[in-house]
Amino acid sequence: MDAAHPPGPGAGRASPALDRRGFLRATAGGATAAALASLLPAGCTGDYPQASSDGVALQALTPKEYAVLRAAAEALLAGLPVAPARVAARIDAELAAVGDPMRADMKTVLRLLEHLTLLGGRLRRFTALDGAARLAYLGTWARSRFSLRRAAYQAVRGVIYLYAYTEDSTRPLTGFPGSWPERRVPIPAYPVDFGEVR
Repeated sequence: MDAAHPPGPGAGRASPALDRRGFLRATAGGATAAALASLLPAGCTGDYPQASSDGVALQALTPKEYAVLRAAAEALLAGLPVAPARVAARIDAELAAVGDPMRADMKTVLRLLEHLTLLGGRLRRFTALDGAARLAYLGTWARSRFSLRRAAYQAVRGVIYLYAYTEDSTRPLTGFPGSWPERRVPIPAYPVDFGEVR
């Protein structure tokens, strides 16, 4: 990443690993967060038309969860040469592939991000905020004294940046020249003497 696009709030803090084992279960309050998220409204598809307007056939996320993820990507990737909708769609496909508990954890976090804006001093839902307000709200999660909120922020930020910076359009920023098959790097064949085989 270049100086114009620093990692974002709370980037240096350690957090539970984002992997196939999930991340909320490794954090104090994870079970409580999951229970709270289950009480939140699912949301009408008409209120969250982003997936439909993006032409994305969702595999793991609901239209509401996709909208929250895309809104987070819009805030975190502002100014980068990558479409937040593409990043959100790739994450949805990956969550479908890896399954639970990682998928369930991410769905929980997205619901909490959408509705717990009061904790960050906002009266509107996350998806109703403008880009600057979304980024500031995400910053309250990154700097929270609660490890659960910090872990949730790191998970969302990490997965968004992972898929953003694997896009070809971000290669000028990362300096990645492409894999060796893309660059047609010749690998010469030569004999190898393994010695006597017994």
